[in-house]
Amino acid sequence: MYKFFLDITIKTGYNMLTTISKGREIMKCGFIGHRDSVGIEREIYVCISELMKKGVNEFYSGGMGNFDKMCERTVKKLNGKIIFVPYNTKQVKLIDKLWYDDIVYPFSNKEYSKYDIPNRNKWLVDNSDVLICHVYKNGGAKNTLIYAEKKNKKIFYI
Repeated sequence: MYKFFLDITIKTGYNMLTTISKGREIMKCGFIGHRDSVGIEREIYVCISELMKKGVNEFYSGGMGNFDKMCERTVKKLNGKIIFVPYNTKQVKLIDKLWYDDIVYPFSNKEYSKYDIPNRNKWLVDNSDVLICHVYKNGGAKNTLIYAEKKNKKIFYI
């Protein structure tokens, strides 16, 4: 395995200056954002491309909503690896198996419960080294961001 030292400084659209430093064999990035996010493709591209230049090459996505899709399209353009993390096994469709490079099933539940998505989001945070975030209102994305901040995760705010 190759080791690398990650030292990134990223300036996002809101002039948020963030630095990350961590020695690690594989760095994984997760996405936190709203279903209805729009108009931030450039900021996402800058953030993901800088992370990939420094060796981050696996990106976890819950596959729900516009923010996740914008991030996924960017990772695809940059030839990164997108790993789908469904909230239950019934969520996975044939098209998902074709679009994503890998699918991780953190839970074996087949029937939906109101806890599935929050539990999946916590798993995504717990298993990501860095997170890209676009949160601007209350809801599940904000709850996930609060959880990530409590866990002292390195977060890139867009």
